Amino acid sequence: MTVPISSIRVLPLILTTLLTVSFIVAGGQAQSGADAHRTETLYRYFFENERFTTPYQEVMIDGQGKGHYRFKKKDMDELTINFLVSPRVLMEIRSSLEQLSFLGSEQSYQHRKDFSHLGTITLFYQVGGRQRETRFNYTDNQTVNNLVRIFRGLTVQENRIFEIELVRSTDPISMPAQLRLLEGELKSRNVADPGRFSDILKDLARDESVPLIARNHADRLLRMLEQAKQD
Repeated sequence: MTVPISSIRVLPLILTTLLTVSFIVAGGQAQSGADAHRTETLYRYFFENERFTTPYQEVMIDGQGKGHYRFKKKDMDELTINFLVSPRVLMEIRSSLEQLSFLGSEQSYQHRKDFSHLGTITLFYQVGGRQRETRFNYTDNQTVNNLVRIFRGLTVQENRIFEIELVRSTDPISMPAQLRLLEGELKSRNVADPGRFSDILKDLARDESVPLIARNHADRLLRMLEQAKQD
């Protein structure tokens, strides 16, 4: 069962009660010109491996950077979260696809050896009436790997935001552990868009419902993000 919410902030809940935010790729009346072109653009990344604790994860983004993250944990119902992709990340995705000439290519990115135990990746790209989808479990194409790294970084950040908000609502005393995990992900550059955490860290730094050690850690992470912007 899925329960709709209007924002990423998780309200007090029981673990078995989950949330779904509807994602509209192209809604409303038809648009024209550049706006219509952006609306008709769609990027999709899907990863699946039944052996993992998260059997599947999907990122879908439209031409304006409006995206969703859909995933399923083995002990929970499916969850879909809306988020906004920064112009920088959207440009990196588009640039990688252009380098690959993705829509005009018939190249298979699958390595000659099968690594299906690693899970299967599906990449889909659509612009207007043109579209292409490809599937592989391992590739030695560096541009494709860079594209996968970006999408995987989006799943890492959205999953961490979900976990932080869930812990904040149900088990605030565990917040220090969540922030340690986040710091590790930021330092290892496993997050595609670090700026996504600015607002939530500011909020945590002022939230007296979480331990003081977590509030101080949130403040340190904020300063780390600010420093990274200047470097």
